[in-house]
Amino acid sequence: MTSPSPQSQPPTGSRAPSGASRARWMDLIRGGAILLVVLLHATAIPWMFGGISSGRVVNDINSFFAPYRMSLLFLLSGVLLTRSLAKPPGTYYWNKVRTLIWPYLVWMVIGMLTEGYTDLRDPFFWIPNNWLWFIFFLAVYYAVAPLLARIPGTWFGVVPAVLWIASWPLPDGDFSNLCYYGGFFFAGHLCVRLGSRLSRFETRTLMWVCLAIATGFGAFIIAGNRGYTNAMTAGFDAHRLELLPVVIAGIAGTVMAVRRLTGSHQGHSHDRARWLQYIGRNSVVFYLVHFPTQVWITNTLSDLGVTNPNISLPACFLGALAVAYLACWLRRFRVVDALFVLPQFARRTTQVAPPARPA
Repeated sequence: MTSPSPQSQPPTGSRAPSGASRARWMDLIRGGAILLVVLLHATAIPWMFGGISSGRVVNDINSFFAPYRMSLLFLLSGVLLTRSLAKPPGTYYWNKVRTLIWPYLVWMVIGMLTEGYTDLRDPFFWIPNNWLWFIFFLAVYYAVAPLLARIPGTWFGVVPAVLWIASWPLPDGDFSNLCYYGGFFFAGHLCVRLGSRLSRFETRTLMWVCLAIATGFGAFIIAGNRGYTNAMTAGFDAHRLELLPVVIAGIAGTVMAVRRLTGSHQGHSHDRARWLQYIGRNSVVFYLVHFPTQVWITNTLSDLGVTNPNISLPACFLGALAVAYLACWLRRFRVVDALFVLPQFARRTTQVAPPARPA
Protein backbone atom coordinates (compact mmCIF):
# COMPACT_ATOMS: atom_id res chain seq x y z
CA MET A 1 0.00 0.00 0.00
CA THR A 2 1.16 3.50 -0.70
CA SER A 3 2.29 5.38 2.34
CA PRO A 4 0.59 8.71 3.03
CA SER A 5 2.52 11.89 3.11
CA PRO A 6 3.18 12.71 6.75
CA GLN A 7 3.07 16.40 5.94
CA SER A 8 -0.66 16.07 5.27
CA GLN A 9 -1.46 14.85 8.76
CA PRO A 10 -2.14 16.75 11.97
CA PRO A 11 -0.30 16.07 15.21
CA THR A 12 -2.09 13.93 17.76
CA GLY A 13 -4.54 15.91 19.83
CA SER A 14 -4.56 19.02 17.66
CA ARG A 15 -7.46 20.49 15.80
CA ALA A 16 -7.10 19.29 12.27
CA PRO A 17 -7.86 21.00 9.00
CA SER A 18 -10.51 19.51 6.79
CA GLY A 19 -10.69 18.93 3.08
CA ALA A 20 -8.25 17.62 0.55
CA SER A 21 -5.22 18.58 2.69
CA ARG A 22 -5.99 15.56 4.88
CA ALA A 23 -5.77 11.88 4.06
CA ARG A 24 -9.47 11.05 4.31
CA TRP A 25 -8.84 7.32 4.42
CA MET A 26 -6.97 7.76 7.69
CA ASP A 27 -9.85 9.74 9.19
CA LEU A 28 -12.32 7.04 8.16
CA ILE A 29 -10.30 4.22 9.70
CA ARG A 30 -9.56 6.18 12.85
CA GLY A 31 -13.22 7.12 13.19
CA GLY A 32 -14.31 3.51 12.76
CA ALA A 33 -11.80 2.30 15.35
CA ILE A 34 -12.99 4.92 17.84
CA LEU A 35 -16.61 3.80 17.36
CA LEU A 36 -15.54 0.22 18.10
CA VAL A 37 -13.80 1.38 21.29
CA VAL A 38 -16.94 3.24 22.38
CA LEU A 39 -19.05 0.14 21.65
CA LEU A 40 -16.66 -2.08 23.63
CA HIS A 41 -16.86 0.12 26.70
CA ALA A 42 -20.62 0.52 26.30
CA THR A 43 -20.81 -3.20 27.07
CA ALA A 44 -17.87 -3.49 29.49
CA ILE A 45 -18.71 -0.59 31.82
CA PRO A 46 -22.31 -1.68 32.61
CA TRP A 47 -20.88 -5.12 33.39
CA MET A 48 -18.07 -3.80 35.61
CA PHE A 49 -20.12 -1.24 37.51
CA GLY A 50 -23.60 -2.73 37.42
CA GLY A 51 -23.26 -6.41 36.58
CA ILE A 52 -25.31 -5.87 33.41
CA SER A 53 -24.43 -8.39 30.71
CA SER A 54 -24.93 -7.50 27.05
CA GLY A 55 -26.23 -9.84 24.38
CA ARG A 56 -24.21 -12.32 22.37
CA VAL A 57 -24.36 -10.34 19.14
CA VAL A 58 -22.66 -7.27 20.58
CA ASN A 59 -20.08 -9.43 22.36
CA ASP A 60 -19.39 -11.21 19.06
CA ILE A 61 -18.81 -7.85 17.35
CA ASN A 62 -16.37 -6.83 20.08
CA SER A 63 -14.54 -10.16 19.81
CA PHE A 64 -14.37 -10.02 16.02
CA PHE A 65 -12.62 -6.65 15.98
CA ALA A 66 -10.49 -7.18 19.10
CA PRO A 67 -7.26 -7.93 17.17
CA TYR A 68 -7.50 -4.79 15.02
CA ARG A 69 -9.23 -2.10 17.07
CA MET A 70 -6.32 -0.62 19.06
CA SER A 71 -3.62 -1.91 16.70
CA LEU A 72 -5.02 0.30 13.94
CA LEU A 73 -5.11 3.35 16.20
CA PHE A 74 -1.47 2.89 17.16
CA LEU A 75 -0.42 2.24 13.56
CA LEU A 76 -2.07 5.45 12.35
CA SER A 77 -0.48 7.39 15.21
CA GLY A 78 2.90 6.06 14.08
CA VAL A 79 2.25 7.36 10.57
CA LEU A 80 2.17 10.88 12.06
CA LEU A 81 5.56 10.45 13.72
CA THR A 82 7.61 11.61 10.72
CA ARG A 83 5.84 14.96 10.66
CA SER A 84 6.43 15.45 14.39
CA LEU A 85 10.12 14.54 14.15
CA ALA A 86 10.66 17.25 11.54
CA LYS A 87 10.27 19.86 14.29
CA PRO A 88 13.10 21.03 16.57
CA PRO A 89 13.54 18.80 19.66
CA GLY A 90 12.26 21.45 22.05
CA THR A 91 9.12 22.04 20.00
CA TYR A 92 8.63 18.30 19.51
CA TYR A 93 8.66 17.46 23.21
CA TRP A 94 6.68 20.54 24.24
CA ASN A 95 3.94 19.63 21.77
CA LYS A 96 3.72 16.14 23.28
CA VAL A 97 3.47 17.62 26.76
CA ARG A 98 0.61 19.84 25.56
CA THR A 99 -1.27 17.18 23.59
CA LEU A 100 -0.54 13.98 25.54
CA ILE A 101 0.80 14.53 29.08
CA TRP A 102 -1.55 17.41 29.88
CA PRO A 103 -4.83 15.73 28.77
CA TYR A 104 -3.66 12.51 30.43
CA LEU A 105 -3.36 14.27 33.79
CA VAL A 106 -6.59 16.23 33.35
CA TRP A 107 -8.68 13.23 32.35
CA MET A 108 -7.07 10.98 34.93
CA VAL A 109 -8.51 13.30 37.56
CA ILE A 110 -11.87 13.50 35.80
CA GLY A 111 -12.05 9.74 35.29
CA MET A 112 -11.07 8.80 38.80
CA LEU A 113 -13.44 11.29 40.39
CA THR A 114 -16.19 9.86 38.20
CA GLU A 115 -15.34 6.38 39.46
CA GLY A 116 -15.30 7.54 43.08
CA TYR A 117 -11.54 7.87 43.81
CA THR A 118 -10.76 11.07 45.68
CA ASP A 119 -7.26 10.69 47.19
CA LEU A 120 -4.91 12.46 44.78
CA ARG A 121 -1.96 11.60 47.06
CA ASP A 122 -2.32 7.89 46.35
CA PRO A 123 0.31 6.85 43.75
CA PHE A 124 -2.16 4.27 42.45
CA PHE A 125 -4.33 7.19 41.38
CA TRP A 126 -1.89 8.21 38.62
CA ILE A 127 -1.20 4.74 37.19
CA PRO A 128 -2.92 4.22 33.82
CA ASN A 129 -5.25 1.49 35.05
CA ASN A 130 -8.22 2.68 32.98
CA TRP A 131 -8.92 3.77 29.41
CA LEU A 132 -6.08 6.31 29.48
CA TRP A 133 -3.47 3.59 28.96
CA PHE A 134 -3.68 4.43 25.24
CA ILE A 135 -2.58 8.04 25.85
CA PHE A 136 0.12 6.87 28.29
CA PHE A 137 1.54 4.39 25.76
CA LEU A 138 1.61 7.07 23.05
CA ALA A 139 3.54 9.38 25.37
CA VAL A 140 6.13 6.64 25.96
CA TYR A 141 6.51 5.94 22.24
CA TYR A 142 6.89 9.61 21.35
CA ALA A 143 9.42 10.04 24.17
CA VAL A 144 11.80 7.41 22.77
CA ALA A 145 11.04 7.97 19.08
CA PRO A 146 13.74 10.61 18.40
CA LEU A 147 16.40 8.16 19.58
CA LEU A 148 15.01 5.18 17.67
CA ALA A 149 14.44 7.24 14.52
CA ARG A 150 18.21 7.53 14.12
CA ILE A 151 18.23 3.96 12.81
CA PRO A 152 18.68 4.51 9.05
CA GLY A 153 16.42 3.44 6.21
CA THR A 154 14.73 0.09 6.18
CA TRP A 155 16.88 -1.04 9.09
CA PHE A 156 14.24 0.69 11.18
CA GLY A 157 12.13 -2.43 10.61
CA VAL A 158 14.16 -4.00 13.42
CA VAL A 159 12.33 -1.77 15.93
CA PRO A 160 8.78 -3.15 15.51
CA ALA A 161 10.17 -6.67 15.10
CA VAL A 162 12.09 -6.49 18.39
CA LEU A 163 9.11 -5.02 20.22
CA TRP A 164 6.76 -7.74 18.98
CA ILE A 165 9.22 -10.48 19.90
CA ALA A 166 9.82 -8.90 23.32
CA SER A 167 6.08 -8.97 24.06
CA TRP A 168 5.99 -12.76 23.70
CA PRO A 169 7.85 -13.96 26.84
CA LEU A 170 6.51 -11.17 29.05
CA PRO A 171 3.52 -12.02 31.25
CA ASP A 172 0.22 -10.54 30.16
CA GLY A 173 -0.03 -6.98 31.43
CA ASP A 174 1.13 -3.43 30.83
CA PHE A 175 4.72 -4.24 29.81
CA SER A 176 3.65 -6.90 27.34
CA ASN A 177 1.03 -4.58 25.85
CA LEU A 178 3.51 -1.71 25.74
CA CYS A 179 5.84 -3.77 23.56
CA TYR A 180 3.08 -5.32 21.46
CA TYR A 181 1.35 -2.07 20.52
CA GLY A 182 4.69 -0.29 20.21
CA GLY A 183 5.38 -2.63 17.32
CA PHE A 184 2.35 -1.26 15.49
CA PHE A 185 3.19 2.36 16.32
CA PHE A 186 6.69 2.11 14.88
CA ALA A 187 5.45 -0.04 12.00
CA GLY A 188 3.37 2.99 11.00
CA HIS A 189 6.54 5.07 10.88
CA LEU A 190 8.23 2.32 8.86
CA CYS A 191 5.41 2.46 6.30
CA VAL A 192 6.12 6.16 5.78
CA ARG A 193 9.81 5.40 5.30
CA LEU A 194 9.09 2.72 2.73
CA GLY A 195 6.86 5.13 0.84
CA SER A 196 5.99 4.23 -2.73
CA ARG A 197 7.77 0.88 -2.46
CA LEU A 198 4.64 -0.45 -0.78
CA SER A 199 2.42 0.55 -3.71
CA ARG A 200 3.33 -2.56 -5.70
CA PHE A 201 1.57 -4.68 -3.10
CA GLU A 202 -1.64 -2.62 -3.10
CA THR A 203 -3.66 -4.86 -5.41
CA ARG A 204 -7.29 -5.86 -5.40
CA THR A 205 -6.37 -9.55 -5.13
CA LEU A 206 -4.18 -9.08 -2.08
CA MET A 207 -6.85 -6.90 -0.48
CA TRP A 208 -9.50 -9.64 -0.76
CA VAL A 209 -7.08 -12.29 0.46
CA CYS A 210 -6.22 -10.23 3.55
CA LEU A 211 -9.88 -9.47 4.26
CA ALA A 212 -10.76 -13.14 3.90
CA ILE A 213 -8.04 -14.10 6.37
CA ALA A 214 -9.28 -11.47 8.83
CA THR A 215 -12.89 -12.60 8.47
CA GLY A 216 -12.00 -16.24 9.03
CA PHE A 217 -9.87 -15.35 12.02
CA GLY A 218 -12.66 -13.28 13.53
CA ALA A 219 -15.11 -16.12 13.06
CA PHE A 220 -12.67 -18.47 14.75
CA ILE A 221 -12.43 -16.12 17.75
CA ILE A 222 -16.22 -15.98 18.05
CA ALA A 223 -16.46 -19.77 17.80
CA GLY A 224 -13.91 -20.15 20.57
CA ASN A 225 -15.67 -17.67 22.83
CA ARG A 226 -18.99 -19.45 22.32
CA GLY A 227 -17.40 -22.81 23.11
CA TYR A 228 -17.93 -24.32 19.66
CA THR A 229 -14.19 -24.95 19.28
CA ASN A 230 -11.20 -25.14 21.57
CA ALA A 231 -9.94 -21.92 20.01
CA MET A 232 -6.55 -20.70 21.12
CA THR A 233 -7.80 -17.24 20.22
CA ALA A 234 -10.32 -17.11 23.07
CA GLY A 235 -9.30 -14.20 25.29
CA PHE A 236 -7.26 -12.51 22.57
CA ASP A 237 -5.66 -10.01 24.96
CA ALA A 238 -2.82 -12.52 25.35
CA HIS A 239 -1.50 -11.32 21.93
CA ARG A 240 -0.05 -14.61 20.78
CA LEU A 241 2.94 -13.85 18.58
CA GLU A 242 2.21 -16.69 16.17
CA LEU A 243 -1.07 -14.95 15.29
CA LEU A 244 0.64 -11.65 14.45
CA PRO A 245 0.77 -12.29 10.65
CA VAL A 246 -2.99 -12.79 10.67
CA VAL A 247 -3.50 -9.51 12.54
CA ILE A 248 -1.19 -7.68 10.13
CA ALA A 249 -3.12 -9.17 7.21
CA GLY A 250 -6.39 -7.89 8.66
CA ILE A 251 -4.97 -4.41 9.16
CA ALA A 252 -3.47 -4.34 5.66
CA GLY A 253 -6.75 -5.50 4.13
CA THR A 254 -8.69 -2.80 5.99
CA VAL A 255 -6.25 -0.07 4.94
CA MET A 256 -6.29 -1.16 1.29
CA ALA A 257 -10.10 -1.40 1.23
CA VAL A 258 -10.61 2.08 2.68
CA ARG A 259 -7.92 3.59 0.48
CA ARG A 260 -9.63 2.06 -2.56
CA LEU A 261 -13.00 3.39 -1.34
CA THR A 262 -11.63 6.94 -1.18
CA GLY A 263 -9.50 6.64 -4.32
CA SER A 264 -6.31 7.27 -2.36
CA HIS A 265 -4.58 4.32 -4.04
CA GLN A 266 -4.78 6.31 -7.28
CA GLY A 267 -3.84 9.65 -5.78
CA HIS A 268 -7.42 10.89 -5.36
CA SER A 269 -9.34 11.79 -2.21
CA HIS A 270 -13.07 11.12 -2.58
CA ASP A 271 -15.25 12.43 0.22
CA ARG A 272 -16.96 9.51 2.00
CA ALA A 273 -18.92 9.31 5.25
CA ARG A 274 -18.19 12.81 6.50
CA TRP A 275 -19.68 12.03 9.91
CA LEU A 276 -17.13 9.25 10.36
CA GLN A 277 -14.33 11.48 9.15
CA TYR A 278 -15.39 14.02 11.75
CA ILE A 279 -14.98 11.43 14.51
CA GLY A 280 -11.59 10.50 13.07
CA ARG A 281 -10.43 14.12 12.95
CA ASN A 282 -11.49 14.57 16.57
CA SER A 283 -10.52 11.10 17.73
CA VAL A 284 -8.69 12.33 20.84
CA VAL A 285 -11.79 14.15 22.07
CA PHE A 286 -14.06 11.16 21.49
CA TYR A 287 -11.55 8.84 23.16
CA LEU A 288 -11.05 10.99 26.25
CA VAL A 289 -14.72 11.89 26.76
CA HIS A 290 -16.51 8.59 26.18
CA PHE A 291 -15.30 6.53 29.16
CA PRO A 292 -16.18 8.82 32.10
CA THR A 293 -19.45 9.66 30.34
CA GLN A 294 -20.36 5.98 30.17
CA VAL A 295 -19.41 5.48 33.82
CA TRP A 296 -21.69 8.38 34.81
CA ILE A 297 -24.56 7.03 32.67
CA THR A 298 -24.16 3.54 34.13
CA ASN A 299 -24.14 4.81 37.71
CA THR A 300 -27.17 7.00 37.03
CA LEU A 301 -29.12 4.09 35.54
CA SER A 302 -28.14 1.87 38.48
CA ASP A 303 -29.40 4.50 40.94
CA LEU A 304 -32.68 4.47 39.04
CA GLY A 305 -32.85 0.68 39.23
CA VAL A 306 -32.42 0.19 35.47
CA THR A 307 -30.63 -3.10 34.74
CA ASN A 308 -31.96 -3.88 31.25
CA PRO A 309 -29.05 -4.16 28.76
CA ASN A 310 -31.41 -3.04 25.98
CA ILE A 311 -31.46 0.33 27.76
CA SER A 312 -27.92 0.54 29.19
CA LEU A 313 -26.13 -0.36 25.95
CA PRO A 314 -27.70 2.28 23.66
CA ALA A 315 -27.67 4.81 26.50
CA CYS A 316 -23.93 4.37 27.04
CA PHE A 317 -23.09 4.22 23.34
CA LEU A 318 -25.24 7.09 22.06
CA GLY A 319 -24.85 9.16 25.22
CA ALA A 320 -21.06 9.04 25.01
CA LEU A 321 -21.12 10.06 21.34
CA ALA A 322 -23.52 12.93 22.07
CA VAL A 323 -21.33 14.30 24.87
CA ALA A 324 -18.22 13.95 22.69
CA TYR A 325 -19.88 15.82 19.81
CA LEU A 326 -20.87 18.54 22.27
CA ALA A 327 -17.29 18.73 23.59
CA CYS A 328 -15.99 19.15 20.03
CA TRP A 329 -18.40 22.04 19.46
CA LEU A 330 -17.51 23.64 22.79
CA ARG A 331 -13.78 23.59 22.02
CA ARG A 332 -14.24 27.00 20.48
CA PHE A 333 -14.17 28.24 24.08
CA ARG A 334 -10.71 28.29 25.60
CA VAL A 335 -11.78 26.80 28.94
CA VAL A 336 -13.15 23.68 27.20
CA ASP A 337 -10.26 23.42 24.76
CA ALA A 338 -7.93 23.41 27.77
CA LEU A 339 -9.36 20.02 28.72
CA PHE A 340 -7.68 18.53 25.66
CA VAL A 341 -4.65 20.70 24.91
CA LEU A 342 -2.53 22.73 27.31
CA PRO A 343 -3.17 26.40 26.44
CA GLN A 344 -0.28 28.11 24.76
CA PHE A 345 -0.22 31.73 25.78
CA ALA A 346 1.07 34.25 23.31
CA ARG A 347 4.35 35.88 24.21
CA ARG A 348 4.40 39.56 24.77
CA THR A 349 6.38 41.39 22.15
CA THR A 350 7.89 44.83 22.58
CA GLN A 351 7.17 47.09 19.68
CA VAL A 352 10.20 49.02 18.52
CA ALA A 353 9.55 52.45 17.12
CA PRO A 354 10.77 52.89 13.55
CA PRO A 355 13.84 55.07 13.16
CA ALA A 356 13.16 58.72 12.56
CA ARG A 357 13.51 59.87 9.01
CA PRO A 358 16.15 62.51 8.40
CA ALA A 359 14.76 65.98 7.94
